[in-house]
Parts: sequence; C-alpha cells; structure tokens
Amino acid sequence: MTAIGWLSRGNEDVNPDLHGGSIKNILLVRANFRIGNAILALPAIAGFRKNFPDARIDYVGSPVSNLLFQNQPLDHHYVAPRRFPRVLWQYPGLIRRLRANQYDLAVDISCSSSSVGSFVVGLSGARIRAGLAGKWDHFFNLKIPKLRESNKYRKLKEFLTAMHLEQIDYVGSLEFSAAEKIEGLRKLESLPGEKSRKPVGVFVGGRKLRRKRWPLENFTKLINGLHQRGIGVVTFLGPEENDIGDLLRASLNPSIPVIFEPSVRKFAAIVSNLGLLICCDSGPMHLACAAGVRVLAIFQKVDVARWSPPPAAARTVYGADSVSAAAVLDAALEELSFADSTNESPTTGPRPSSPKADPSVLF
Repeated sequence: MTAIGWLSRGNEDVNPDLHGGSIKNILLVRANFRIGNAILALPAIAGFRKNFPDARIDYVGSPVSNLLFQNQPLDHHYVAPRRFPRVLWQYPGLIRRLRANQYDLAVDISCSSSSVGSFVVGLSGARIRAGLAGKWDHFFNLKIPKLRESNKYRKLKEFLTAMHLEQIDYVGSLEFSAAEKIEGLRKLESLPGEKSRKPVGVFVGGRKLRRKRWPLENFTKLINGLHQRGIGVVTFLGPEENDIGDLLRASLNPSIPVIFEPSVRKFAAIVSNLGLLICCDSGPMHLACAAGVRVLAIFQKVDVARWSPPPAAARTVYGADSVSAAAVLDAALEELSFADSTNESPTTGPRPSSPKADPSVLF
C-alpha cells in the first residue's frame, strides 16, 4: 500500500455539486470482512439509492456482505479479495473491472482510514473519489473533514450528511424474500416451548480476542432464568463458539433448543422472527437491529460509546468491569413486559427507563 501510494498520481481536490445531475454511476466501498461492519453499510446503500434513484450503484465488500445484500437496491456486488498471496493477482482483475464501468463517483463508506477501501476507491478510475481525510486520503479528490462523532451509527450519518445526502437513517434494513421469512418462522415453530409470544433468542458468542464474550456461566444463568419463568427461549451458537457448545448444552435445561445455523442468511431469517435477541456486542447484534428485531445488548464499558446501536433499536447493558446475569435478566423482563403491555412491535414506542443500564444519552 505504501508503494502504491508513492506511485499514485496526485489528486487535485474537487468541490462538486453531487446533485447537479451528472452522477449516473456510483461505486460504494466497505472492504471489511466482519458481519457487523457489513451491516453498518446498509444506511449508506439506502441513502445513496434515495438520493440517486436512477443511478447505477455498485458495491465492493466482503463475501458475507455479498450474501447479506442479495435483496438490497444494488446493481452489482463485487467481492474484495482477502487471502494472500491470491490478492496479488485478484486485485488487479477487480480494479480492471471497476475501471471499465467509468464511475462518476466512488466512495469509501467505512468512515475510517481504511487502506484497502482507499486503494479501491483511488484506483477505481471514478471522476470523483470520496473518503474521510486521513492517512490514505491521497487516493481521494473529495476529502470529508474529520468527523466529530465516534459512535459508528452516528458517524456514518454525519459522513453522508457532509456529502449532502438527505433522509439518512441510523439503522439500515436487511431485506428478505417471503420464502426466507417463512422458512425462518417454520424453524422456530418446529422447536419445543411456549408459543403464545415470539420467542426470545440468546446468542452465546462474542469475539474472544477483543474480550467481548460474556462468561458462559452468565449465559446459562440467563437462559435458564428465562425458561423457568415460562418464556420461550432459543439459544444460538455461531462458528466461533464451537469451543463452548458441549458445555453449554450440558448446562441448560434439556428442553431448551440450541441452534447452530452456518448459513448467515438463514440465521438472519430465523432471527427476524424473534421477539427479542439478547447478545453481546457482536455481528448478530447489528444484524438483528437491521432485521427489525429488538435487541438487548451486553457491552463492556470501553466499547459502548463506539459500537452501541441507537436506543430505538437496542437497549444496552454495561458495567465498569462486567454485567451480572441478574441485571440482564431484569432488563429482558422489562423489555418483554413493556412489549406485552403496549401490544406494540418490539422496535417501536418509548422504552422502559433504566439510566444505569440504558445509555440513551449516547444518541
């Protein structure tokens, strides 16, 4: 990347009127390979489509975004290479295909100093190449000044607003086909348990390297506590939780279903039919918000300001060191009681007040 930076030609900054009618072909880039980062791009996709309804809009992202974005308003999704040494010959092919499209505008929507995103935007051949000012901004000729916001949801909205886009939502919408929704519902209905309300899902996971995973003992106390109160609860495991699967099953009431669904779209479709998802700060947290499901998110204090979703989509519980299972269970019961008493959908209406557990001051 440093060598490419030396060799790339200098860019003369532009100050274009993006709404002047000359933007016909748009390329959006977010080359991050985690589920959560892919989901965070959805408001940008929707925002560009609203503001440029007749434009061709392409996207460069990860294999997981290629799966998740199947029903998004995009004309084409290109997958950014990841594995070395194949990237050495795959990236030139990708850049060649992008340049052939003659984009009017290419945007790195990561809202960070992404070397890969800057590289793709800079070499895309687009007439206007936009991104955040920073380490790799020599690839851009439209540089968005440093943003005030640190929260990932607010930051993207600030970035898009700086580009004079209107009607930007904080949380994007993940779209499913009717068949996917029905199949996800059938999966839940086939499970044992109480059926008078939508079940509560608990995703037992989180990135261990970032210390985002809650202790297994806390998860089992929470899940068994919900079950003992007659609440239908479904436990989800992801590919990164194989090391705790057997111990988890042994610690739960045998009638509590444990699901491992390797297909990210099938997993998302199942989650879209839940009444509430309880999880740590993780990809499924962002995915559930985009699927329109109310989320109860367990955070470390150090991460809550940066990664927490808006209060309209999620209630966050966090502490200086850790969060107890009892605190999360109480918050879950409040959420369910509120939904039952108002007969509202899980993601609408004012939420219960809990200043110690719900940092709504962040939004």
